[in-house]
Amino acid sequence: MRRAHWWVGTVTLVVFLGTGAYMRWIHTPPMDQLGDATRAVYRSRHLFIMLGALANLALGNSTGTGLDRVISVLVLGAPALLIAGFFTEPEHGIYGGPWSQIGLYLLFAAAALLVVRRFRERS
Repeated sequence: MRRAHWWVGTVTLVVFLGTGAYMRWIHTPPMDQLGDATRAVYRSRHLFIMLGALANLALGNSTGTGLDRVISVLVLGAPALLIAGFFTEPEHGIYGGPWSQIGLYLLFAAAALLVVRRFRERS
């Protein structure tokens, strides 16, 4: 799982840089001509992609226990959903769609399970 987290984290980090370049130089019309809500959705989804990358890179050090595998699956799946959200949700405004929401729920569940694992280790 360590290698999978490293690859997914690295590729997602590259996608994060790509979505930033897309917003700055490619998007038509230019981002500064979009409404505030649409621009805010693009930016938030862009940052969600970075969150997915960092979570995967951070979990590259997991030990591989049963609970760690569940956490890994949740974190490995989140970036694909967050990237889908970047490309599909902004045009629908602030209530864009389910992709980012599900991706963030996966990361939240992983974080909660990490807390559970820590309490198990301490007792």
